[in-house]
Amino acid sequence: MYFKLKKIVYFFIILPISYLLIFELILRIIIFLFTLNLTIFVYGIDKNITLTLHSISKGEFYITDASKSINRIVGDKENFKDQIWIFGGSTSNKGFCDSKNLSWVDFLETNLKKKNFARNGVSSDFSLNVLRSELKKSKVPKTIIWTNKVNEILHSKRHNITNDNTIYNLHSIRKSIKNYIVTFYFFDELSIRLFDKIGINLRYEKKLIQEKDLIFSSNEFFENTREAILISNLNGVEKFIIVSLFIRSNLENNESKFYFYYLEKVEELLKNFNNVYFIDTKKMLHINDKKLDLFCDSMHQNYSGKQLTAKIISNYLNENR
Repeated sequence: MYFKLKKIVYFFIILPISYLLIFELILRIIIFLFTLNLTIFVYGIDKNITLTLHSISKGEFYITDASKSINRIVGDKENFKDQIWIFGGSTSNKGFCDSKNLSWVDFLETNLKKKNFARNGVSSDFSLNVLRSELKKSKVPKTIIWTNKVNEILHSKRHNITNDNTIYNLHSIRKSIKNYIVTFYFFDELSIRLFDKIGINLRYEKKLIQEKDLIFSSNEFFENTREAILISNLNGVEKFIIVSLFIRSNLENNESKFYFYYLEKVEELLKNFNNVYFIDTKKMLHINDKKLDLFCDSMHQNYSGKQLTAKIISNYLNENR
């Protein structure tokens, strides 16, 4: 009986845990080889360390330490002053409408080399983590374009939840494990992305949005954007441009409730920083533009919409060099 129990414990507890630990170590080593960042080995132990997955196929992993401020650049930053970096969500990314392999960034007319860090379904906290990681690599662009807006309400939908039901508790446990184990982090991210492709959202999100949620999300946007501006300035970025991309409702002169909270925070940032600029693309739409077919859904632009957005932003960049 003793040996039978010992065998059960070995096969169903010790062996699986051993394999998990071995796979966890191998995965962390692989990420280290891609990033050359040793802090991946203390992920889950040091709560300041965050892991952000941008693209599995391209091996784009971003590891940041929130406890350390970036205050200087190693190397010659002038080598990267010919770049413009773009951050945001799906409205700045490729993969939608009749031009799936193009975003408005591809139509941008500028003498700077374009680098697009936008990804579907992300908000300003993701963009901030990516920016921190890129600046630590001694890369400094001349200009940053920050298009986070549409997804900012996700801060409240996914994080500002007070609920005692079983589903919420299970999602909380899942999130906690994800912050400790790299293997589970990757499994969870892969699952979310695979189900996103077939239209199933695995995330636990608050459905009823109240005014307090709009305020919470706008404050999160403000803090993340402010941090992004501060570290950009410390590293010599010349211009930080916040861009509000027009959506379908703007063609009918309408705007979401969140926009007004967002705009208030943008105006506060403009007052606090001399090198921060704002492009509200909906205000630059001609009356004839609003009669055009520019979208394939409520927010994602088609080929014509992307061209128009790029034209508006290109004109601003070229007029304010």
